[in-house]
Amino acid sequence: MSLIIAALFVILSMWQLSSSDQAATVADPDKDRVKPLSEVIQPGEVATATTADHTVEITGRYVPDSTVVIPGRLYDGAEGYWVVSELVIRDSEESWDAANGPMSMAVARGWVESADQVPAAPSDAVTVAGRFLPPEAPLGDRELPEKELASLSPAQLTNVWNAPLYSGYVAAAAEVPAGEELPVTEQGALAENASVMSAELRDLDIDQQPTDTSLNMLNLFYALEWIVFAGFAVFLWWRFVRDEYLRRQDPQKYFYLEGDYFWDEDAQSFYYWDERDQCYYYFDDQPAATSSSNGASTRENRTHPEHGATHE
Repeated sequence: MSLIIAALFVILSMWQLSSSDQAATVADPDKDRVKPLSEVIQPGEVATATTADHTVEITGRYVPDSTVVIPGRLYDGAEGYWVVSELVIRDSEESWDAANGPMSMAVARGWVESADQVPAAPSDAVTVAGRFLPPEAPLGDRELPEKELASLSPAQLTNVWNAPLYSGYVAAAAEVPAGEELPVTEQGALAENASVMSAELRDLDIDQQPTDTSLNMLNLFYALEWIVFAGFAVFLWWRFVRDEYLRRQDPQKYFYLEGDYFWDEDAQSFYYWDERDQCYYYFDDQPAATSSSNGASTRENRTHPEHGATHE
């Protein structure tokens, strides 16, 4: 039984070890492959951890004068602004009945150091590729200049632009004129030379969020704990087997009752005198011992213990 329990503890340890590894968040290569937006999320759906971080492509037109900036964004340690524009998605008029018109996407096109350096978005139709990210919480209690917002919140931008938006936004990594091919690798990911069409903008190099590859230390601790329990169960089994072996080798050393006991040669068993019952009883659970056992006596001696040697 102890070995079965030990084996169960080992299985539980393996399960905890597996859980510690599965709990780690790692990069998913599929999220780096460029795919149509419709394969990732539909209009009206909430952006979740499952839909976030996928690289998507969209074709449409930027709305003139829709560009806003988000301050407090870092690029190589320098603080600046994200440039965000409204992209009206082509052929999206009937994609969501509640929209009563075409759908739009908030696109973070790049980074600038100063709000005075914001370039105009392309006027012609473009195909944009970038990472789809969940929305930021709206922060509307700060006094900011016109065309500046404290956070990139589609829920807030839908009122600013008066347009139906997707629940997340796209951090652009590439822009090409509509009809041209995006620069992608053989694996389907964006090539390193991909960029937006405005040279004044610094590209937003946003990786999957997060990409933590560390083990879950709590699960790892539980795994080690179950190994200790398994070792303790094996130790108990070894002690039981060892004690039983020694008891069979020298049973006289393993009598735990106080008082006199004797050896019956014919029955090959020890017996003892019970003071309470005033009679003799055999140690039925004791194995046979050799006739040379120290203090051995015969069955006849059982009624005359004074003739045989006793052990106290």
